Amino acid sequence: MHILILGYSNLFRRRIFNVLVKNSIKFSIASKSSKVKEKKAYKWYTNYFKALHHSEADIVYISLANSHHYYWAKKALEKGYHVIVDKPLSKNYLQKKNLVTFEKKKKKLIAEATFFNYHKQFKEAVDFVNGINNIKFVNANFTIPLPKKDSILMSKKLSGGCMMDMGPYAAAVPRLFCSGKLIKMERVIKKNKKGLIISFSIFCQFKKTAYHGFFCFGGEYKSNLVFISKNKYVELNRVFSPPFDQKLIVTLKNKNKIYKKKLKKENVFENFLRKIKQSLNKKNYNHFYQIALQDAKFRDKILLNN
Repeated sequence: MHILILGYSNLFRRRIFNVLVKNSIKFSIASKSSKVKEKKAYKWYTNYFKALHHSEADIVYISLANSHHYYWAKKALEKGYHVIVDKPLSKNYLQKKNLVTFEKKKKKLIAEATFFNYHKQFKEAVDFVNGINNIKFVNANFTIPLPKKDSILMSKKLSGGCMMDMGPYAAAVPRLFCSGKLIKMERVIKKNKKGLIISFSIFCQFKKTAYHGFFCFGGEYKSNLVFISKNKYVELNRVFSPPFDQKLIVTLKNKNKIYKKKLKKENVFENFLRKIKQSLNKKNYNHFYQIALQDAKFRDKILLNN
């Protein structure tokens, strides 16, 4: 496997670089802004077009500002690469559908890098309540301190904002843990003076599961998920950004008994990349097509009339 990275981002340096080095995966980097070249990169490019034209990579990983995801994903597909894109893969369902349709014609993989759920804490939680069908209520809370004004996250031009950054998580939760057809959705969306979404809350009633989510820029850091079944309660912490160098603790409650279980360290991006390899080996990409479209459709429903 050889991966071409478009964008020498902070996310790449924090979460992806070490996984590639640890697993001896060859990678090249294309960066327009970085003045310091990564010494362990196989090749370094300063132009994205030239990188796509000349690279010997199998996969292009796009780690650019949100507003550039769709454009460069399309360009990479046109060149015949498999493509992985930082979340969100695109601005909306229509863009994502266009990419998936194009990928199917090319018989290539396209995947959104939403990989928080590739942690064993979720299996522990679901097993404890005896399966997803027994989950009656899900509560998600993801809050981060307000990003600095010059942050990409606060740039409307670069498609920043809470919905673009956290929307993929909000959409993944019901796909993973709610049962039955969506019956109704209530939403509250707040914007700053520039019209950028800085928080949103949703309440969804599915046939078997109720789901509440609160996602916000501005406040004390929280990244929690709660599952409630008929007689059981589960609380997970550091859900949407699980650290690869720390042991996580799952809180489990069965009637009046409460106990905590400490889990081994785990790298969710490494697990995600393993799933990518399996799909490439089997030449079966439907899993990633389906979740990309399903999540995008849910995000569009949240944004209805906004």
